Amino acid sequence: MNAPRLSDGVISLDQHTLADADAHLAGEDDEQGRRFGWYPSRSSPERVRKAIEKWQADWAAAGLTRTLAIRDLGTGVLAGGCQVRLRADQIAEMSYWVFPAHRGKGYATRAIVLTSDWVFGELGIERLELYVEPDNEASRGAARRAGFTEEGLLRAREQIGDERRDMVLYSRLPTDPPPMRS
Repeated sequence: MNAPRLSDGVISLDQHTLADADAHLAGEDDEQGRRFGWYPSRSSPERVRKAIEKWQADWAAAGLTRTLAIRDLGTGVLAGGCQVRLRADQIAEMSYWVFPAHRGKGYATRAIVLTSDWVFGELGIERLELYVEPDNEASRGAARRAGFTEEGLLRAREQIGDERRDMVLYSRLPTDPPPMRS
């Protein structure tokens, strides 16, 4: 299976390439590290290269994880990523990240909408879930703007790094009204 090329006229989503490794490494910051559990460590060029190779292998094998690069459509610059993890019973989880230079531009919301539409239309997913830390207001706002419904707080839901963290669960169904498009 090949990664789709998705666009809404502002961003595009496609497969990461090894040429993205330097931009990915440069885009990581402490906030991303804290959210994904590897702070205060930093990624190495080797770690980023291996991650991209794994993402490519997942696409090639039609694996359970599908990771897309978020790019500024006008420049093609890597702005972040969006990952879908397929589970049993036509349910999937999504996570996303936007590098600091691109935050506050609506890229996360746009990526969530594009990816959700693709997951529902092409993969037949019947429920898409997001798990967001309660203090991550930017990500929670992106989820709401992308048409996701907040379902509640799940205490100690995720093991991230060395600690268990609370998460707010958001979901979207293919039958939900589409989000407002800007």
